[in-house]
Amino acid sequence: MSLDAMDWVWTKSAAKGTARMVLLAIADKCPDDQCTAYAGTTMLVQRTNAARSSVVTAVDKLLKGGELRVVDGSKGPRGETVYRLPQAVGHVRGAAEVSRFGGPKSGPVQIPDRSGIRTPGGTASGPQGYGNRTPTGPESGPQNAYERNHQAEQQPRATRSPLIPELHPLGDALAAAGVAVRWTLGLGEQRDVFQLVKAHGVEALVDLAARRTAPGTEAKPARYWLKVWGDLGRPASAHPGPNVVPLRVPGPAAYADNLAAGLALLQAQKEGTR
Repeated sequence: MSLDAMDWVWTKSAAKGTARMVLLAIADKCPDDQCTAYAGTTMLVQRTNAARSSVVTAVDKLLKGGELRVVDGSKGPRGETVYRLPQAVGHVRGAAEVSRFGGPKSGPVQIPDRSGIRTPGGTASGPQGYGNRTPTGPESGPQNAYERNHQAEQQPRATRSPLIPELHPLGDALAAAGVAVRWTLGLGEQRDVFQLVKAHGVEALVDLAARRTAPGTEAKPARYWLKVWGDLGRPASAHPGPNVVPLRVPGPAAYADNLAAGLALLQAQKEGTR
């Protein structure tokens, strides 16, 4: 990168806010003293951690103000726009800056030995424990998303089952029978399912679920099965009362029998009131 170009932005540029950050991001990519670099809008959004519309507006301001120019006829490797910082060409950092970053008069940059230093909150791997700290602010933007996701993949994932231990046999039996269940029950609802297990047994619950699940059916929520299993404790039809005639299977003979039974019931009621 061109440290002279970046120094010009810090000390000479009149740009402010997002425009200044955009100019610094481009200067940081300048490979030599020509102060020319390619930069796409997506890259500038990532580096400045600003909204895309803000970056576009900032580039327009810099172009209008003359601190940034587009190099016509040139493109980056992915079609990025090539910019030039015309006013930064020929700018040389001050003697203090040259001495700080290294240069012809300063000799090689001396890196202090930190092998025996343990900084607060970190390790000896870098100053201020940078290698172990969690990025915040601009560092948490899109440009660091890959690093954060990669680190997250290295963390061991929990394998705890969402079911209470009492329901593990039921869950295993349902899975073995090909019944997919989304276990999203609260603790109280899981206890209700366990009461059904104690009342009817795992086999009865699994059998009912299997009969109501067609091959290839997507997983149903456990609340659906809780309602279905709740019907196991109820009779198929209510016991007939004194004024209820139990119906038989529909058919010509059944209708005649039902009519005869109804007439007999009415006759019995009349005789009882005399």
